[in-house]
Amino acid sequence: MLKSRYLTYTNFGLVEKWYEDMAKKGWQIEKIILPFIHKFKKAEPENVRYKISIAPNEGSFSAFSKDELRDFDKMAEDYGWHLVDRTFNMNIYKLDEGSQDSLYNDGKEEIEILNKGVRGEIISLGINFIVFAFLVLFLSSQFLSSDIFYSNYTIFMGPACLLLILFDALALGDYILFKKRNKDAKDLSQIKFSRLTFSKSYILLLYFPLALMLLALISGFLLSNGDSNPSLMLISFIPALVIISFIYLFRKKIKAMNIKRSKKKFILISMIILIVIFTNVLTFILIDKFSTSNEVESQVVGDFTKTRERKSFLTESCDYYSSEKNKLGIRKTVVKSQDLAENLFERILKNAKNHPYRADYVKDISQKYPYDRTYILSEEKDYLILYKNVVLEVSGNLEDEKVQEDIARILEV
Repeated sequence: MLKSRYLTYTNFGLVEKWYEDMAKKGWQIEKIILPFIHKFKKAEPENVRYKISIAPNEGSFSAFSKDELRDFDKMAEDYGWHLVDRTFNMNIYKLDEGSQDSLYNDGKEEIEILNKGVRGEIISLGINFIVFAFLVLFLSSQFLSSDIFYSNYTIFMGPACLLLILFDALALGDYILFKKRNKDAKDLSQIKFSRLTFSKSYILLLYFPLALMLLALISGFLLSNGDSNPSLMLISFIPALVIISFIYLFRKKIKAMNIKRSKKKFILISMIILIVIFTNVLTFILIDKFSTSNEVESQVVGDFTKTRERKSFLTESCDYYSSEKNKLGIRKTVVKSQDLAENLFERILKNAKNHPYRADYVKDISQKYPYDRTYILSEEKDYLILYKNVVLEVSGNLEDEKVQEDIARILEV
């Protein structure tokens, strides 16, 4: 059985009690799959003592080797502490009856390891907050633009980043308060743990953005069309996948090497740089190959070449009509309702009005044409047309009668 609680430095004492309560119900902790996913096995209900011990298993550029971890676990077993699993610098033990409450003779040492871990988490969460803030600003600008009519990715990733920055901010605040609240603690028995990060609401705040991010990727791969090539999108993830794999497979091995800290830094940083260069070159070659072998499908419609373009859940279709003969380009977006079409029209119009070189040329010329709304957007003969649930972006001479006939055919009126 899998259950969710977020295991952190600020709440591990409450997690111990939770494990013990689950054991009384006949479920004993078996493995920590992720810090927020706990695997339990069915067993006879019993009173069991669990302890989560803070141990320096892994630092920024150091880690116990397998032999050192084996020796540490053997020492713990001699005290009646049987390892269940470990995650980062927290080891989960099942205790024999009558076992002592700590593996440390001096509680101060364990507190120092805990405080060091807390400081590291505060720095890490602070950096994450800055990164998420930039992502939120970037995606918010896209979310408020016309992009949401042409990409499901933005629709899902915008709210996901907002929830992630909220999750990060709560975690950062929780760690800061935890550090302040326990600044005078001499050993773990005096620690006051946080109920915020232990709550079910907190873990839901993590699951919602993860689900939205998954939907963003699925919408890109499975619901792509037009110029959204699933193969190209998959290839674009190669650098991230390779780097994550490297970190998972080799980082700890390098940390555990019996060499100077400076050499470990050099090896880690050098390998990451080389992998980034290699994967990006490989990605560029593959994208170039796939982009030339997977051209966007086009068809000839009268004097026009019709090409399908991206669309989102808000859009029924998006096609681009181009004619070299008539020097005309028309982007036709069919939206799922007239209200949404007006919303798209306003977003494109607002972008033109805010453009530093186009704003002076934006003008309402609806009275001259038989559409719901018509605007000229620039002196280069760019126009925006709203007709029922269709938005047209026209590049050409709208005053030409032939162009108006072509537009009528494209609008199917």
